[in-house]
Amino acid sequence: MRTIIALALTALLLAGCSGPPAETAAPDVASLQNPSSAPAGTGTTSAPVIRPDSTSADVQRMQQPWMRCLKGNGIPMRTTEDGLLDIDATGNSKGTNGRIMAAEPAIEKACGKLRPVLAPELDEDRNPYWADDDENYHKCLVEAGYDYIEKDGEWVPGPSWYTSDKPPNEAVELGCQAKAFDGRKG
Repeated sequence: MRTIIALALTALLLAGCSGPPAETAAPDVASLQNPSSAPAGTGTTSAPVIRPDSTSADVQRMQQPWMRCLKGNGIPMRTTEDGLLDIDATGNSKGTNGRIMAAEPAIEKACGKLRPVLAPELDEDRNPYWADDDENYHKCLVEAGYDYIEKDGEWVPGPSWYTSDKPPNEAVELGCQAKAFDGRKG
């Protein structure tokens, strides 16, 4: 299941902080209420945070400081239809594929601090209720008509997953994600 969530979040990343406390505070997981990564005027260069309700467009905008840094360090880029930078992943070698090149230690050291990071709620290693949240997320998707089945304790795509002509619905997926990954058990 970790793989499915990671793939979904990776897709968001590749397609492109604190506010008032939550009404019910969770003991071990921060709940991010404000989409900004830092208060205005702080001059910080910390990475923006991908929240459970961040759209793919939000993530693409969050990535732009990281993308500009990568470009400045020689990573091949392309410009999207929206005028945003995106890594050029053509080619299959360290010398031609921007995604491979961006993972080099020197590039990571120079630009890694600008790459958007997952909110604690979405991070399996930092959310003590992640398994429960993941279960709730998939149940919500199934209720919304997505074809997932539980097999050997894991959620996997169901029989019609690859043959359905039903397009993805980002609003439904984000709604389920925001509802499920709330940093609370239950």
